[in-house]
Amino acid sequence: MKLMKNLTVDWVADYLKSKGIDRVFLYPGGTIAPLINAFIDKDILIDVFKSEQGAGYAALAYARVTGKTQVCMVTSGPGVTNVISPLADAYYDSTPLLLITGQIGTADLTIRKNVRQRGFQETPTIELVKPLSKYASCLLTEEQVYTDLPIAFNHTVDGRKGPSVIDFPMDIQRTEVSETPTIYNKVTNSLQALTLSFDAFKEVARYGECSKRPVILLGQGALSSGEFNLYIEVANKLNAIVVTSFLGIGSFDTNSDRCMGYIGHTGNQVANHAVNECDFLLVLGARLDLRQTGTVVDEFAKNADIVWVDIDANELENPRVSVKWKIHLDVKKFCNGFLEVLDKSNTCDKDWHEGLLNLKKQKTDDVPNKESNYIQPRELLDQISNAMNNDSTIVVTGVGCHQHWAARHLPYNPNLHAHMTSGGHGTMGYDLPSSIGAAMACPEKTVLCVVGDGSLLMNIQELASLCERQLNVKILVMNNSRLGIVSQFQLITWGSDPTTGDFISPNFSEIAKGFGVPSKRVELMSSLYSQVDWFWKESGPVLLEVMIDPDSDVTPMLLAGQNLGEMWEGRIS
Repeated sequence: MKLMKNLTVDWVADYLKSKGIDRVFLYPGGTIAPLINAFIDKDILIDVFKSEQGAGYAALAYARVTGKTQVCMVTSGPGVTNVISPLADAYYDSTPLLLITGQIGTADLTIRKNVRQRGFQETPTIELVKPLSKYASCLLTEEQVYTDLPIAFNHTVDGRKGPSVIDFPMDIQRTEVSETPTIYNKVTNSLQALTLSFDAFKEVARYGECSKRPVILLGQGALSSGEFNLYIEVANKLNAIVVTSFLGIGSFDTNSDRCMGYIGHTGNQVANHAVNECDFLLVLGARLDLRQTGTVVDEFAKNADIVWVDIDANELENPRVSVKWKIHLDVKKFCNGFLEVLDKSNTCDKDWHEGLLNLKKQKTDDVPNKESNYIQPRELLDQISNAMNNDSTIVVTGVGCHQHWAARHLPYNPNLHAHMTSGGHGTMGYDLPSSIGAAMACPEKTVLCVVGDGSLLMNIQELASLCERQLNVKILVMNNSRLGIVSQFQLITWGSDPTTGDFISPNFSEIAKGFGVPSKRVELMSSLYSQVDWFWKESGPVLLEVMIDPDSDVTPMLLAGQNLGEMWEGRIS
């Protein structure tokens, strides 16, 4: 029972509820206890996880699936430091997230100076999180609660989405509201000011219409915009090949004859060839970062006129490659304007398109080793693809070889099969808690969590959170007893992998059973089909551990010093 009524935390709960927040993701602690109680009193659901990372990634996934800001809450000190990784993921992958952190009282914060620590479990939260958030504020006065919280919330969805942080001292949480506060909203929607002239649209369209090898690159900006039919219209009108970035996977049907997969460091070989050989490249909401372009930036789409459409002006002002048109505009606005001025479809190089399609059908990525007695990664994922069929599925991956195999070999479709992973921050342990958040957001869908033996260990405690909720999450553990992607890098560069090869992993099937999750382990190809069938048909949480070939690499791969047309083909045996 609270000692006082009408505290600032009550106002916070009312405000967040008015913004559509009906649940908060958290790991509890003393400095956020007043907030927790206020949310409970206002009938906001409290979702408690087994760690701050678990809560953060579940909130992040819920936000990515729904497209709406979610709230994560942690206590001061270790609560803050433990949630830094999910915050970084939200920042680099443009996910709307409001992080509320507890903090010690303002007396110590404002009076005691030049000491290492001013209170128990205190850390300099704002200094830690500011580089990883769009907005960060420590609420040192009651007035700041009413001014800064709305600003923080609006920043999460204004322009390029991302996280904001509110650091909430204990004494300010427990301040009694003296009068009805005035909400100061200092943020306006920056998209309203973004326009492009008719003549500029016409000039871009003219180059597109004259091109023979046009390619459209869809990034996460295109995926989050959700204008999937518009991309089909533009592709058809331009008669263009379509590729995606790693985070843009799912914005175009990968089974379409137009779609060649995703580009870059571990991209599909045929997709890289398409960009390397194109003469017109329309980039919609992708950053053109190092993992997309490769290190030889002068060779990236060197024969193409590049049109780069992005909502982030800072990205446009700092291009890695030579760009003909840098257009600061929302993807939807650009596509609508572009379609209006396209007069005719171009005469695409049909032989080029057919050549790419034939290369796609040859499936040159991760070719199974027929001489091996082990289960091959691509053969496993082919079985999973067949099981997925027309089931509405969200694929969530960890970080490692399995992440790239799943991106290459599972089917993705805007209306059926979605893809979610840690891109810019590349965090092992993203997988399981994010799968839980995705399943919470869409309980009617199947969530397939594809994870490696190294990545799963990072947040394995969230098996308890999964079992408690009995969500429809299928965990596919691709166990190669190796930290594969780093091992591969070490072997290519130095010829040995002393820290990542022969990675001793536990029996995940038995661990899952200990948490109450039904599970099985597969070691032989002969039993794979029947076990995948069981795995897919089992309702509720389930885990299938598959022992795959420890020598399997992600091949081909774009290495330093190579252009998109050149990819490392694998280790010489």
